Amino acid sequence: MGAVTALVDVLRRLAREGELYERLSAGRVRCHACGHRCLIPPGQRGVCKVRWNEDGRLMVPAGYVAGLQLDPVEKKPFFHAYPGARALSFGMLGCDYHCGYCIVGDTPVATPGGAVAIKALFDAAPDAMPIPDGDVRFPRDVRIISASGEVRRVLKAFRHSYSGDIAVVQPMYLPAVRCTPDHRWLATTDPSGDRVEEIRASDLTPDHFLLLPKPVWPAVRVIIDAAQLLADVTVTFAIPRTLSPTEVAGIVAATNRGESSRAIGARLGKDRLIVKDDTVRFPNEHRPGIPRHVQLDKPLARLLGFYCAEGSVTRSKTRPNSFTLAFAFAHGEQAARDEIRETLTQSFGVRPQEVRRNTTTAITLGKASLALLFVALCGKGSAGKRVPAQIFAADPSIQEAFLEAYLEGDGHEYPKGKFSVTTVSRELAYGVALLVLRLGRLPSIYLAAVGVEVRIQGRSVRRHPEQFSVVWYRERGAAQKWHDTGRHFLIPVKSVAFEPFAGNVYNLEVEGEHTYLAGFCAVKNCQNALTSQALRDPVMGVPPQEVTPGEIVDLAERHRARILTSTYNEPLITSEWAVEVFREGRARGLVGSYVSNGNATPEVLDYLRPWVDLYKVDLKGFDDKHYRQLGGVLGTVLETIRRLHRLGFWLEVVTLIVPGFNDTDAELRDIARFLVSVSPDIPWHVTAFHPDYKMTDRDRTTATTLRRAAELGVGEGLHYVYAGNLPGRVGPFENTSCPSCRALLIERVGYTILRDVLTPARGVCPSCGARIPGRW
Repeated sequence: MGAVTALVDVLRRLAREGELYERLSAGRVRCHACGHRCLIPPGQRGVCKVRWNEDGRLMVPAGYVAGLQLDPVEKKPFFHAYPGARALSFGMLGCDYHCGYCIVGDTPVATPGGAVAIKALFDAAPDAMPIPDGDVRFPRDVRIISASGEVRRVLKAFRHSYSGDIAVVQPMYLPAVRCTPDHRWLATTDPSGDRVEEIRASDLTPDHFLLLPKPVWPAVRVIIDAAQLLADVTVTFAIPRTLSPTEVAGIVAATNRGESSRAIGARLGKDRLIVKDDTVRFPNEHRPGIPRHVQLDKPLARLLGFYCAEGSVTRSKTRPNSFTLAFAFAHGEQAARDEIRETLTQSFGVRPQEVRRNTTTAITLGKASLALLFVALCGKGSAGKRVPAQIFAADPSIQEAFLEAYLEGDGHEYPKGKFSVTTVSRELAYGVALLVLRLGRLPSIYLAAVGVEVRIQGRSVRRHPEQFSVVWYRERGAAQKWHDTGRHFLIPVKSVAFEPFAGNVYNLEVEGEHTYLAGFCAVKNCQNALTSQALRDPVMGVPPQEVTPGEIVDLAERHRARILTSTYNEPLITSEWAVEVFREGRARGLVGSYVSNGNATPEVLDYLRPWVDLYKVDLKGFDDKHYRQLGGVLGTVLETIRRLHRLGFWLEVVTLIVPGFNDTDAELRDIARFLVSVSPDIPWHVTAFHPDYKMTDRDRTTATTLRRAAELGVGEGLHYVYAGNLPGRVGPFENTSCPSCRALLIERVGYTILRDVLTPARGVCPSCGARIPGRW
C-alpha cells in the first residue's frame, strides 16, 4: 500500500523543467506539447495531468518508463519503414485526450440492492490510490445495473476535484442529474429505440430520449439471517459492567497478542448477540428470542412494506436496551392491524399488543431483537427508511406484495390505474422506483421542497425539507410521452442547463459493458482505465520504473532493435523525455519513431523533427463531433498530417474501423480523399475493432468491412492501403504491391514477412523500376 500511495510523489520527483512552453504574466504558462495548448495557472496541471506549473515553470515527466515492449515494426504499424526490423517501444503516463465524464456525489446509482449515491459507493471502497487530481478506489464485490439491465461488477471508483460549469440534465418524469458537460449519456432521437448513440450532456436536446433499462437479474429464494444482520449491534449498559480480575487479565493478554477489540468482546460474550438453538436474542432479553432464519415470503414482504409506510422503532429513555416496534394506523384500519399481528406471530413467534391513541391505533411489541432486525432491514425514522435489499433479490410476486402493502399504508390508487406514494426518505423513494422498474413499469419521481416548520393540531412540528413522490401506472396512457422498446423505456429530455460548480465529482469503471444507471438513466462509465489519464491502458497498473536514456538504448541494442518508438500513452505530452532517448539512440545509429493521436502543434513537430523520422497518426474518423467527444478537434489532427508530410517525416495513418461509429462509405471516402489531397503515397491502414473492456456494445469489425474500406481507399486514389489485424482474411491488402505494374513486392501474413524483394532493391520495384516511397 505504501508504494501505491507514493505514486504521485514518485512522479513529482521524476520530472524536470520542460522546453515546450512559454511563460506568461501572473506566473501562468502556456504549454505547446499538444493541441490543447493549456493555459496553466501556478499549482495547476494541464489536461494530460502530467505537465504542471510549479512556481511559473512547466514541469514535465522524465527519467522513467511505465511500459517496454519489443515488437516487429509492422505492429506499430509501419509497412514502409525497415521491413522486418525490431522496434523497442517505451511509454510513460498521461494522455492529452481528456475524458471529463463525472457526476456529482449525491447522484443515485442503481444496484441490485437499491439505489446508492455514487459518493457512498466511493467512500465505502477500500484501497485508495492517489492520482494527480483526485483518488481511485477499488470496491470489493460491488455490483451495479448496466445499460442492458444486467448486473455488472464495479472495478474502480474515481473521485476528482472539478471547478467549472456543471450540466443539469432534466429528464421528464425524474429528478435532474448533475454531471460534467462531457459526461456521455445513451440517447436516441428515434422513439423506436434504434440508433442509440453516446451523447455528451452538453449536446443533449429536447429531441433526445434517454434510456431507462429494465433490470433483468434472476430471482432467488431469500432466507433472512437475523444473526448476520444483528452481528454488529452491541448492548449499552445503564450501569457500567464490572469485569472480574480474570477477565481483565484475559483482555490484556489478548491485546498483547494483537487481537481486535471486536474479537475480544465477542469472546467475553456479555455485550453481544446470543445465538442459541437457531434463535437470537440480546443479553437480558426474555427467552427464547426470535428465529435466526426466516424465509422471505409474501406475508413477511407485506409486513416489511407496512413497516416502511407506517412502522417505527423507539428506544426507552430509561432502559437503554429496550426497543419498541410499532405499526400505527387510523382507527378504522382494523384489517391491516389484524394482518400485521398475525404475521408477527407466525413469522417470529411473538404476541404484539394493540394500543389505542388519540389519533391512531398501533400494533406494538417490546422486543429489542425484532425491533433492531427491522431497523437493519428497513432503516428507521421517516427520512432514514429504505426498501430492504433482500426484497430486490426475491421473486416478483414477493416484490409485488411489498409494494402493495407499502401502497396500502402510505400511498394512493387513483382511477385509471395510477399509483402514488410520498416519502421524505430519498433512499426509500429511489428504492420504490427501482422496484417498480424491476417489475416492468416506468416510475416517475417528483421532488418538492416543503416548509421546514408547520403546525399540526396546534403544535409546531419540524419536518424534512425534501419530499419525494413516486408515481407509476398500470398501463401507458395516450398522453404520456415515454416509449417502451421491450428492454428499455425511453423518456424525453426536458431541458439541459448549466450552473457553476466547485467540488468533487465521481465516476465508476464497470466490468463488461462500461455503463451504469445514474438516476436510472443509462450513462457511460469512466473511460480512463486506471487513473483518469494519468495511467493509460497498455501499462495499466504498472508502476513507473526509473531508467536513463542510455539504459533504454542499451536494451534496444541488446535485443537487436533498430527503431525506438514512443507510444502507449500519448507521446506528444512527454516529448522532452522522448527527445532525450532519441538523442542517445541517434548517436548509436537507431531510428526514432512516434505512435500518436496526431493532436500536435507546429512547435512540438518542429522540436521533434531532428530526432524523429517515422510518425504514425491514429485518424479516428472524419466526424468532428466524434472527435470532440474524445476531447480533441478533427481539424487539429488533419493539420498535423499535412505538416508532418511537409516537414519530411515518414508518415503512415491508421483508422480503427468501429461499426456504427466511422464505418460508413461516406466517412471512409472522406478520409481517403483527404489523404490523397496530402499525398496519394501515404500508406493508410484500416484495422478491425474487437469488443473489449472499453466498448462491448458494438459488434467486431468483419473482414468484409475491412476489405470494403480498403477498396474505397484504392478507389479514391491511394496507392498503398492495408487491412490489418485479421491475418489471412483480407486478400491482397496485407501485401505491398507496385502501383505502376502491380508486381508483388512484400508478402505478409499479419506481422510476418513471407517475401521481400523491395528492401534489397533499396525501395525500387525490380519489375518496372518505379520508386516506392518509404524508408528502406
